Amino acid sequence: MQSFNRRRLLKTFGISAIALGLGSTLGALKRGRADDVDWFQSINRIKDPLTLTPKEKGHAPFVQIPGVAKSGEPFMVDIQIGETLHPMTVGHYIQWIEVYMGNDLISRVEFSSLCPQAKVTIPVAVKESSTLRILSRCNLHGIWETVKTVAV
Repeated sequence: MQSFNRRRLLKTFGISAIALGLGSTLGALKRGRADDVDWFQSINRIKDPLTLTPKEKGHAPFVQIPGVAKSGEPFMVDIQIGETLHPMTVGHYIQWIEVYMGNDLISRVEFSSLCPQAKVTIPVAVKESSTLRILSRCNLHGIWETVKTVAV
């Protein structure tokens, strides 16, 4: 009867674990999984509003504005991150939301993982039809942008 060899057992399990780890990493690279995307490479936007991907559903700013605004009168811009609200956990949360009119910053709201929701209402006033750009940053999935046109 062969005696138990702890060293041989640990070597076998260690080599197997390394091989499995390398195999799954190489497999993921070959498949180009969505989790392997470098989300910080550029600004992320919804590609097709009719068929949202899971990342788009969870990270793009969803914006509600009135159909028509009155020149110079304030109106409310409601913003939430994600079609259903983005989670706010220690490991995965929205860091900030910025609202621009053209290239001019109107507002910036910062969040921590302790904030329960990535949702804000910003008052805005425009004198003429304008473009609002709403950007948000997820600590894991980069910057996301939504553009809305305000009609006066």
